[in-house]
Amino acid sequence: MPVESWFVEKWRDGVTQRLSSNGGYLDGTMVAGENVAGTVKFAVSGGEIVMYKLSGAIEEVRPQGISIDVVSLQASDYTAEATIRNQDVARMSAPYQAEVADAMAKSVRNKRDDLKLDALNSFATVGATTLTDAPSAVVTIGDGSARIDPLVASNAVAQMRGAGGEEECYWAIPYMWFDQLDWYQEFKNKDYQGDKDLPMAKSSLVRLKTWRSVHIIALPDRYFRFGTAAYVKGQANWDDTKYLDTFMWSKKAVGCETFWSKEQMNMREWVGKAGTPILCDVALSGAAVGLLPEAVKRIRMKAIKDIIRPA
Repeated sequence: MPVESWFVEKWRDGVTQRLSSNGGYLDGTMVAGENVAGTVKFAVSGGEIVMYKLSGAIEEVRPQGISIDVVSLQASDYTAEATIRNQDVARMSAPYQAEVADAMAKSVRNKRDDLKLDALNSFATVGATTLTDAPSAVVTIGDGSARIDPLVASNAVAQMRGAGGEEECYWAIPYMWFDQLDWYQEFKNKDYQGDKDLPMAKSSLVRLKTWRSVHIIALPDRYFRFGTAAYVKGQANWDDTKYLDTFMWSKKAVGCETFWSKEQMNMREWVGKAGTPILCDVALSGAAVGLLPEAVKRIRMKAIKDIIRPA
């Protein structure tokens, strides 16, 4: 049943909202898969065709091949609901209605990002379990005792390029790390050089730079839930006695498919509940998985709560 209009008054400056992430920043940074009846599949090729010298005589051919592995996983379904008392519908203003809708849409976009980061963390912990060719483990750079500096990105991308990677790479880090890097002149002078149409590039709130062909993205603290200093909702500062795990990846190194992402909330009366409250809901179906261990790096650095001037 459609819900009647909420427009009873206008608040001049709208609703003051507690700070939260808009989400959806990592859309487009990973390769899409094939959805087959709820099972998401990604193809990974390996091996190398090597030429050999002819002897001049008639000889047998030496056929070679490459391995084709299919990484598949079942998509998961997610939902979020909010309820509003039917008696409050006539009392709510237009700004309040907009805030409820915005909060519901944010929950979908944040979950899309969380799927990707959860997949990276799982991949770094477990490695590749279904690939024919080596390597199968993700390399961890750093032990969590040092502050972030540009050499970390240089080391990580050199390993990825040395393995043959030629794609764009992404590295999501906290704002505190990003601002610490900005005190290095060689980093400060860089500009973002990636795809301008990606959600992160369109957002005026996300800080971006391209360093050594890596697109470094500053994201809200809520995204950094890995390591001994993992984010806890409501925290004021990072615990600088502990460390954070962050991830650098090339676009084809991780697969993500969200084939159903419904940000526009449904609204209907919840018949059978006292007062028939209004039930609002959004939904998401998708899956993400690591594909190429050599093109993913776990970067483990000290969690910092303040910025210092480099020596």
